[in-house]
Amino acid sequence: MLADYHMHCSPYSPDARDSMEEMARGALRRGMTHICVTNHMENCTQSPEFPDQFPPFEDWEALASEHQAVRERFRGRLDVRLGAEVGAPHYLPEEGARIYARPELDFVIGSVHNLRHARDFYYLSYPEDFENFRPAVEQYLDEYILMSRSGLCDVLGHIGYMQKYMARQGKGFDMMTFEERLRALFASCVDRGVGIEVNTAALSDKLGDFLPQPEVVRLYRECGGEIITVGSDSHRAQDAGQGVKEGYELLRSLGFEYVCLYKGHKPEFVRI
Repeated sequence: MLADYHMHCSPYSPDARDSMEEMARGALRRGMTHICVTNHMENCTQSPEFPDQFPPFEDWEALASEHQAVRERFRGRLDVRLGAEVGAPHYLPEEGARIYARPELDFVIGSVHNLRHARDFYYLSYPEDFENFRPAVEQYLDEYILMSRSGLCDVLGHIGYMQKYMARQGKGFDMMTFEERLRALFASCVDRGVGIEVNTAALSDKLGDFLPQPEVVRLYRECGGEIITVGSDSHRAQDAGQGVKEGYELLRSLGFEYVCLYKGHKPEFVRI
C-alpha cells in the first residue's frame, strides 16, 4: 500500500500543470495504490495588498464531476479520493468551516503559506542573520497551534514550509530550535485528533529533506502523535508519488506502524 495524500491538478490549482487523470496515471506509474487530490484553496487568506495570492476557489461542481469520472476510470487499480489544501482556514473561520463541510471532500490539509496580511513565504527574501527572522517563525508556529485547535483541518501540512525557499537562497535553520513551541503544537494535535503530514516535495529541491524535518517528526511521535499522512505535494504528473516510499521508510525508522487514509474526515489506519 502506497498512498500519496497531497497533490494538485490543473485547472483547479493555479500552479499545477497536469489534469487529475494525468496525475492519477503518474501516481500509478510510481506504484501508488491510493491518492488524494488536494487542490489549493486560499479563500481564507485573501489580502488586497497582495494580488498575486491565489484567487478563492469556487468551481465545486466541475471539480466534483471530474473527480467522479476519474475515480470510476481507475476503479480497481487506484483509489482516488478528493481533498483540499486549505490555506490557514482559521484566518477566516466561517469560510474555513464552509469548505470543511463540503460533501465532496474526504480530507483537508491545513497549511500556513503566509502570515496574516503578509506575502507567501515563497516570495520573501531571507535575512543573513536568522535572529532577524526568528519572530516570523515563532508567529508561524503559533498559527499552526491555532489552526490545530480550529476543527477546520484533518492534518497540518508541510510544517517548515519556508525552509524550502530559504534553502534556495542559501539560508536555513533547524526547526528543533523551536522545540518548546513544537511540543505545544503536537500536544494540541494529540488532544484534538489532528495529524501531520510528511511532505516529500523538498527531497528533490535544494533543501533535500522532508518537511517537517525528521527530528520534528520524531518529536511528534514522542508527544504521542499517531495520525500521519505522506504526500508528494506534486503539481506535475511526473512528480506524482515521488518520495512516498522514502517517507514510509522514514516513518518505519521512527517507530510508526501506520499511515492514515481518510474517508469523510475520519482517519483509517493502514499498516505500513
